[in-house]
Amino acid sequence: MSGRRLRPLSLLALAALSGCAPRDALEGAAERVGEHRAAILGGALDAARDYAVGVGDEGGAFCSGVLVARRVVLTAAHCLEPGGGITRIYFGEDLRPGAARPPAVVRAVAAVRHPGFDEATFSSDLAIVELAAAAPVAPAPLLRETLDGGPRYVGPRLAFVGHGIDEAGTSLARRVAAFPIAAVGPADDVGLDTDSGPIDATQLYARSPGANTCFGDSGGPALLVRGGVERVAGVISYGDAHCEIDGVSARADAPAIEAFIQPEIDRIEAGDPCRGDGICDGSCDVGPTLTDPDCAEAHCHPRPPPAQPSLRVRQAAASPSPF
Repeated sequence: MSGRRLRPLSLLALAALSGCAPRDALEGAAERVGEHRAAILGGALDAARDYAVGVGDEGGAFCSGVLVARRVVLTAAHCLEPGGGITRIYFGEDLRPGAARPPAVVRAVAAVRHPGFDEATFSSDLAIVELAAAAPVAPAPLLRETLDGGPRYVGPRLAFVGHGIDEAGTSLARRVAAFPIAAVGPADDVGLDTDSGPIDATQLYARSPGANTCFGDSGGPALLVRGGVERVAGVISYGDAHCEIDGVSARADAPAIEAFIQPEIDRIEAGDPCRGDGICDGSCDVGPTLTDPDCAEAHCHPRPPPAQPSLRVRQAAASPSPF
C-alpha cells in the first residue's frame, strides 16, 4: 500500500480539526438523509447518540470519538499526535462556539495508540483516551463479534457518527449517516481508483453514493444494530481526498477488543464491576441511566415478567387425578 494518498479525517489534517439507540435508529436516519444533506456528508443532525463525542484540546474539538466506558473514549490513532495533543473531550450535540447549549467538557489525562498503528497505511487506527472523571452520559456497547464478508455485516446499513465538516466546510454539530460497508479487510480489490485501498485485516471499506465521512469525523463510531441496540463495530479513519466517493474505518470488533480495547478498559477502570467487559452486571442497571454498556439490550428493551398461572390453574394442577 505504498504511495497511498491518505485523507485522514481529523481537522488536524486541515491545519497541518443515556446509551439507548433510538428505536428507528437507521430507518429514521435514512429518511432524514433525503431531506437534509449535510455532514457527515449526506447525513442528518443527530440528537440521540450522546456517546459520540468531540476529541480535542483547550481550543476545541479536532476529531470525533465514542465513549465505551465511563472514563474511556475510543478514537482514531492518527488523532493523537506524538507526545500528546488530546487534552479535552467534548460532550454535546453542537460543539460550535455560541451554541445554544454549550457542551460539557471533561479533561483527558492520558491517551495511547494501538501498538500496531501504521502511520503510512493507517492500519490499526485506534486509540484510547482516559478521562479524569466519569463522563456525563452513558457509554456505547462494543460489538463483540468478529466481522467478516458475509451478509450479516456486508449489506446492512451502519450508522456513522461524527462532529466533522459539512459540504459548506463548517460544522462541529453532531451528525449521522446510514450506509452499508462494501468490504471487511483484508481486501485487495477496493479503493484502487481513489488510493483508499487496498485495505488490511484491521479495516472496513465503505462506498456509498451521496453519503460519506469527512474531516473532523475521524474517531467517530461506525455502529451496527444487534438486539435492538447500536454497538460500536468500527472507528472512522480516512477516505478519498474530496470526501465524495469512499471511506475506510478501523475495525473495533472482537479481535481489536481482545488485543487492545478491553485491556485498556480493564486497566483504566480496574475494579469497577460496571465497566464494559462483555458481561451485564444487573446490579449496575438501576434507574433511568445506563451504567454498564453490556446491559444496553436489557435496559433499552426490557422483557415483561413471565405470566403467572391463575390460582385455578395452580389448584387444578395440584388436585389428584380422578383416574
